[in-house]
Amino acid sequence: MDYLELWLIRHGETDSNKNRRIQGQVDVPLNDLGKEQAQKLAKRIGHMKFDKIYSSDLSRALLTAQTSFPKAEIVQDSRLREINLGNYEGRYYDQFSDEETAVVKVWFAGPFDQKVPGGESNDDLHKRAKDWLASLPKSGKVIAFSHGGFIASLLQTVVGRPEPIPDSREIPWSFRLGNTSISKVYFKENSTILSVVNDTAHLELNWD
Repeated sequence: MDYLELWLIRHGETDSNKNRRIQGQVDVPLNDLGKEQAQKLAKRIGHMKFDKIYSSDLSRALLTAQTSFPKAEIVQDSRLREINLGNYEGRYYDQFSDEETAVVKVWFAGPFDQKVPGGESNDDLHKRAKDWLASLPKSGKVIAFSHGGFIASLLQTVVGRPEPIPDSREIPWSFRLGNTSISKVYFKENSTILSVVNDTAHLELNWD
């Protein structure tokens, strides 16, 4: 194989996902639905062979990976973590003060170097994603289990980063990725192909 085939998997659901609580790098486990989603994902991809399996070291991503590949070597890499949201981690969106809500609106709208207190900027996350991507082999079949923000930022290295749009919650999260979604990119010598984004077909199938 003279190209890199990269699979990117978001973790299963957590209670924080369900209840609109900010996770960031807080180590929140999968809830029951998240474990069920991981099992369905495993039935879809668990038989596949990969040259390397990576995972964020946060348990929601790692358990998703281990469910699909319980006997395989999984390389844990902290660079695959979600964006660090600092002082806002563990907070519920509907509990923000007006001042905190204003900070979040500015952070969503850009510029990309904007940080929430104590956290990373989207520029920081983008650099981390690019650094990890640059460390991969130039050929082979690789799968990584990570988080929505990280995967979205990595995919922006393929299609380009959007311009900030004031008052938009679609920026900088230019990709909406469901729990246990599959995205796939091919890196060839002279081209990069984004072939799959946010594929969650396995969640709709009856695997019994």
